[in-house]
Amino acid sequence: MFFAEMIMKSGTNILDSEIRLNFEVNRLRYNSKLVEPGDVFFAIRGLKTDGNKYINDAIKNGARAVISDTANGHYEPIIYHVPDCRKTLAEMSNAYYDFPSHKMKMTGVTGTNGKTTISSIINFVLELNDKKTGLIGTNGNYINKRFLKSEYTTPESLELNELLDMMYKEGVEYVTMEVSSHALAMKRVYGLEFDIAVFTNLTPEHLDFHNTIEEYFDAKKTLFDSMKKINLKNNKTFAIYNSDDKYGREIVSSSESERISYGFGSSSYSIDNLDMTFDGMNFDMRVPLNGEGKSWINIETKLIGKFNVYNILAAVAALKSLGIKYDIIRQGISEFAPVEGRFNQIRLSSGAIAIIDYSHTPDSLLKALTTIKEIMESGNSTGRIITVFGCGGDRDKKKRPVMGEIAVKYSNETIITSDNPRTEDPVDIIEDIKAGIKSGNYKIEDNREKAIELACKEAKEGDIILVAGKGHETYQEIMGIKYHLSDKEIVQKFI
Repeated sequence: MFFAEMIMKSGTNILDSEIRLNFEVNRLRYNSKLVEPGDVFFAIRGLKTDGNKYINDAIKNGARAVISDTANGHYEPIIYHVPDCRKTLAEMSNAYYDFPSHKMKMTGVTGTNGKTTISSIINFVLELNDKKTGLIGTNGNYINKRFLKSEYTTPESLELNELLDMMYKEGVEYVTMEVSSHALAMKRVYGLEFDIAVFTNLTPEHLDFHNTIEEYFDAKKTLFDSMKKINLKNNKTFAIYNSDDKYGREIVSSSESERISYGFGSSSYSIDNLDMTFDGMNFDMRVPLNGEGKSWINIETKLIGKFNVYNILAAVAALKSLGIKYDIIRQGISEFAPVEGRFNQIRLSSGAIAIIDYSHTPDSLLKALTTIKEIMESGNSTGRIITVFGCGGDRDKKKRPVMGEIAVKYSNETIITSDNPRTEDPVDIIEDIKAGIKSGNYKIEDNREKAIELACKEAKEGDIILVAGKGHETYQEIMGIKYHLSDKEIVQKFI
């Protein structure tokens, strides 16, 4: 594709009066080290550095054009000025790969918690219905069950469009993707054509990046605001939202899409007669029929917790909007196994059960612990709840004391340890956690492996150990280096 054609197809607003060069574009790049002759370099600003510092390097490596929203005219005639470089990268990435999101059914799932499970359920049921699928999210990317490793929940716009193009060329019909608030704020999904958007919930998270809960909400809302009633694929669009969450109705307030609600209260999709054990759940779901009226379907699932009821409701609403029949949906949900690192149970030789869970926010930790407590109380269990957790470094510090308070309040014993300290001292993070604890039974062991081992050694038959915070991760990040560490592998030494 030639440079001028790419600008025209993308609709990019070039502030310069004219396109001075026209050449066949080799690749688009935002990393100057990867630039080759014939490439276009985008001087985007990241969280840690500014691409404008590397324009000279990009030019030395052969960049034929440089796109920037801040660089001066020193780089004429190669520089092109735009109002927003990240937006332009997204626009041109869409155009360079010939708008792959316009050729597949796209479902985006956003919210603080539940994105991975909802996306995985949708993808699983579609596969069960013999659909060609693509899945993008925290636990990696998949093309028709083939795994592709990913560093981010939602890739940068360039890699994202490249991935979508790959999916389309391999016959994918349906793409389900987690859409993070970072991705929305940094315009990684700008220009993608979604058919369905799903909102899970909103609780304080990533405030080190968004500053306020209002900014965090605004980032999420852009996904719904971007969708037209009938999109460019001539498809009707759907905005699916949790009506029990206080941000639910607000997030779809200005959406043109058909609004579909789910929740425990009065909603398009709701539930009754919930029965929950450590083996799974059974409940009745009230669902809309194709015509007018509603009906009930029974759901059996291996998943546990009211938070997973919400996840199932959202997934059912999305799948029905994609045209999947209820009998296929019911079958898929009954066969679906918990996502790796999401409330995974391991029975120890002592008779205790260890639960590996990704709960790394106050809300998700509270939901995990109250679920455990509720099931234990309903079964008249006299066992203890032992919680092992820490908080990530270089992230929102305000949640640390809150999580400390929650862990100690809902556990018989808490072992505070390290998570991914990154560039912070684990001892300092633990002190922040302790600040929220007024009283209760807790211990400190900053070595995560030893902390998990301590819990497993102490646990007796009937006890539940919640190992929270890292879930599926198989590393611990310390001072920029990722060392191998798997909560699951540590626990499995005690089976």
